[in-house]
Amino acid sequence: MPTDAEPAPPVIPGLRPPENALDPAVRRIWAVERLLSGLLLTGLAALAASLLAEFTSLPAPLLAAAVGLALVGTIVAAISIPGISYRHYRWEVTEAGLVVQRGWLLREFIAVPHTRVQTVETRRGPLERMVNLASAGVSTAAGEAVRIPGLSAATAAELQAELSARTGRGEGA
Repeated sequence: MPTDAEPAPPVIPGLRPPENALDPAVRRIWAVERLLSGLLLTGLAALAASLLAEFTSLPAPLLAAAVGLALVGTIVAAISIPGISYRHYRWEVTEAGLVVQRGWLLREFIAVPHTRVQTVETRRGPLERMVNLASAGVSTAAGEAVRIPGLSAATAAELQAELSARTGRGEGA
């Protein structure tokens, strides 16, 4: 039985867990994103608490404690969850197709056969550009099948070229 540190075996017979990990710098991006969204929500909670204190009989210290708890939760989540998510995200290109395994609470195992791949794209947002990372997305006729975040820019370009070559669609297909 796998522990939290080792990937769960795939549920598709004949496929093994993928080998490639994401670039470790993705943990910083995920932490910043989680911290920014958490601080925004904590700010909204503080605004709501100040309005509640003004227009209700709820004690202000209780509302301040709730906002403080939300802030502590945001910081704890920004520190811990990116590392956990990173440990449970793997990908690999096999002879059969692209295989991705992700998730620590809800574990997903995604296999996209080469014959189903229609487009392969890379994307680099502002935070990703700051640490030289990119994400790669693979689409099928049904839509985007999978996106792999946290790849080095070079790895994302190599993945795009390899999948494009394997599908016979040429560069940037």
